[in-house]
This record gives sequence, C-alpha cells and structure tokens, in this order.
Amino acid sequence: MNKKAIIIGAGIAGPILALQLKKIGFDSEIFESRSEDNTKEGAFLGLTPNGLNVVKEFVDLRLLKEDYTPGSMKFFNSKGKQIAKLGTAYQNEQYGVETIQIKRSNLNKYARIAAKAAGIKISYDKKFIKYHETNEQVIAYFADGTSAAADIMIGCDGMFSEVRSQLFPDVSAIQYTKLISTGGYAKIPELSKPLDSIRMIFGERGFFAYSVSDQGEVWWFNNYFREQQPKPYEIENTLKIEIQDHLVNVHKNDDPLFSKIIRNSHEIIAYPVYDLPKLSRWYKGRVCLIGDAAHGISPHIGQGASLALEDTVVIAELLKLHKDYGTAFQIFQSERQSRVEKVIKSARKVGDTKTKTNPIAAWLRDRFIGFFIGKQIRQLDWIYGWNYYNNNKS
Repeated sequence: MNKKAIIIGAGIAGPILALQLKKIGFDSEIFESRSEDNTKEGAFLGLTPNGLNVVKEFVDLRLLKEDYTPGSMKFFNSKGKQIAKLGTAYQNEQYGVETIQIKRSNLNKYARIAAKAAGIKISYDKKFIKYHETNEQVIAYFADGTSAAADIMIGCDGMFSEVRSQLFPDVSAIQYTKLISTGGYAKIPELSKPLDSIRMIFGERGFFAYSVSDQGEVWWFNNYFREQQPKPYEIENTLKIEIQDHLVNVHKNDDPLFSKIIRNSHEIIAYPVYDLPKLSRWYKGRVCLIGDAAHGISPHIGQGASLALEDTVVIAELLKLHKDYGTAFQIFQSERQSRVEKVIKSARKVGDTKTKTNPIAAWLRDRFIGFFIGKQIRQLDWIYGWNYYNNNKS
C-alpha cells in the first residue's frame, strides 16, 4: 500500500509538494483553510531560476507569462539618472530559465490545477486546529469537526503556521519588523506599454519601484515603516489609505509619475513583514515544516517562494531514500538550514539598503551600486544555480 501524507496549506508549496510525493509513491491530501473561490491574493512575487526550475516540471511556464513583468532591474537615483542595471538575460543560458514577476494567485492557480490533474485531492474550508500522533499514524483535526489520518503530516501553512504553533507551542511568536510591504496595481495612460525591466528608484526620501506588465498594468511596490503593528481591522479598513497618503507625501519631491501611480491604484497591497525566530527543529515525530512555516524570510530578494519550492524537492527525495520518516526529516533540516539562513541574511541586507536616504549614504550608493550589482550577479549563482540532483545541497 502507498504511504499517505497530510499536507496543510494549498498555497504555492502544498500542491507542488503533493506532486513531488506522488512520484515516490505517496498518496497526499491537501487541506486549505480558505474557501476554493478565495483566489484574490493581491501580491505579486519574483520567481527566480531556482524556483522556476522546480515549477516547470509540473506547470508550463508559458501559462505564468499570461500576466507577468520581466525580472530584470534598472536602478535610478532621485534625479532620475540611471546608476545601475541588473539584467536577467544571462540566466536563460546559465540556468535555462529567466526570473519573472508574476501574481501569486496565478502561480497558486496553476499549481492547484496540476495537482488536481494528477488526482490529488484538495479540501477547502479546512482550518487546522490540532493533531494527535500514535505509533502508527498522525491524525489532523479541523475546525469543522472533521479529521484525517496519514503516515506523515507536512506543514506548508506559511509564516503564521498553525502547524508550527501546535508542534512547538513554546517557541517565541513571530515578531513585527515595523515594516509593511506595500504595493499595488494601476492603469495610467503614460504607462500602458510593457516595460523591459523593473524601475528601482532611490527617491529623495524613500524607495519606489514599478514596472508595466504584458497586460499594460502598472505593478508597483514600496516599503512603509510603521512603529505600531497594525490591527486586523486597520489592515482591512484604514491602512491602505494611510499608506497611500503617506507614500504620496514621501515622494512629493520625486518624479510626479510616482504619486500619480499611487493615487490611481485600483488595488493597494499591504502586508506587515515579520521575523520568524530561528527554530532549533523543523520537525517532531511524524510532522515536519517546510517553506515559511519553517524559515520565514523577508520579501526583499524574492526568495520565499523559491526556497519553499526547493524544500519540496529535497524532502521528497529524502523520504524516497529513507524509509524512516524521522531520519528523512532530520537530514532535511540539516541539509537545508544553512542555505536558507544564508539567504535570509542576504535579504535583510538588501532591505537595509532601501532605507538609506541620508546625503552621504546616497552619494556613496550612487557611485558604487553598479560595482556591487555587477559583483552580486556573480555571487547570485549560489542561489539561482541550486540543483539538488547535482548534489548542490548546501
């Protein structure tokens, strides 16, 4: 009989993990707390070669390009002068794919379609609340009174993981970083044609970035520093207007186009950014965490999704190699932790550069950013060139 796996979370990692496990003989069922028609996930994300090379086994990448922007970047100072460029064309030759920006909802949609086509069941409106383990199985319980049993359970339920809370109730809670990841979508006549890159601008008082998708829609993102953590009702009702007003003020001395984009946005995105304390363990018994549930990362270098996708490859391969799930989980963490911590550290460094607006720091940045970006292209190979099957396990 095939082994069975419960997967908590039908975001990006859940369906891809189920497909990876199917290849090694596991029957998986995915449980998602949201409803099936809740597909409005406003954020977009960068998917880099290390993530794309995992996805493309199951999803035709042409589908993801139905609505996307390129991943290459051009950097400008507050005077509108281009000071650096980070191209991505070299990636096609080096890695076989090239970084793109896509809507999270589209990636989720096509991952779920691929899972369903493979006969994998996704159950919605299933809010995980607790689990119980016996000598032979793990049982997951849901808020609607139902339960499910399997040989193992994998938590793919993100930064706010309830699986993590149940697994390690004594672990410190995630911490608000005083940063809110913001962005939005706009339609304006001046920007109706697709751009060849993301415009990354170090404005007089703050950072601003935008591009135009192949559908002629402006996608923009920014950072908003807020001392007090927003309450849920603020996120729903007032935070987006607060951010909109604040950013227009921050960029009042920059190119008027920025304020026009912000003011004409038909959708504003606001996600508080949190730090997840380093976990000493990602697993316990028959249960293991992957992706943001195990190693949450700030959004500054667009590696959250790609790291989670890498996790799906590694954990499936180890479960194939080791009949004892405990051994597989232990090796999974030992192989992955140093890499993800190094990426997390890199993300924090990039986030810091977006906040430096004093004149001396700006002068140094404008003159040396080109050098550092050129150096970074060479250094990014350890991230983008990841390939488990070539024994790049670090």
